[in-house]
Amino acid sequence: MPLPLEDHVRLVLLERERGTRLYKAVAEGWNSYEELYPQRHRWLRKSSARHMVWEEVARRLKAVAADDSDVTVLEHQDTLSLIIEDEVLLRLKHSDVALITQNYPTPEAEAFDDHDVDLFGHTGLQRVRLCYVLDTYETSLIWVGIAAHNKGKFLWKIELADTGAVAAPERLPLEHPETDTSKLARLKRVTEEKNKKKNEQ
Repeated sequence: MPLPLEDHVRLVLLERERGTRLYKAVAEGWNSYEELYPQRHRWLRKSSARHMVWEEVARRLKAVAADDSDVTVLEHQDTLSLIIEDEVLLRLKHSDVALITQNYPTPEAEAFDDHDVDLFGHTGLQRVRLCYVLDTYETSLIWVGIAAHNKGKFLWKIELADTGAVAAPERLPLEHPETDTSKLARLKRVTEEKNKKKNEQ
């Protein structure tokens, strides 16, 4: 299995506005959850809320797949994944602000990030997570995006937005805009003149 490549996954998401549609599936699923369960603050288990959010978002992810001939729904092991263009497999996960999922470390959960291992009967797919992050009190959605890990180590993230664009990666500039060295030469001359005056005194 290949390591997930950020630039490749970004291109796949930009195609047919998939990034925007995935973002909307998560945001609308979260909003629906809030409307349907006004008494959710009384629940004793946080996992109950996560299950209900998953149901609402998963239903909308299936609708995204139904409108895109290059997205396939894979329903397996009591969960749902999307396979995009037969190249990228993504799964919905609740994550903390460090983009660590709330998975219990089962052998399958650990294998998902081990890209030397094939999973779910598929080979050659880049496996990533569609993550949603909530605030400290789990009362609002604060981040939606794609995250990639390898054997427990964070690789990269792509933030998704509702504006039709995937947020650009942060990169160092390849070229320095300031190429004029005359200022450096002038500073050197000033220093030399000061030294000359000191020597004359």
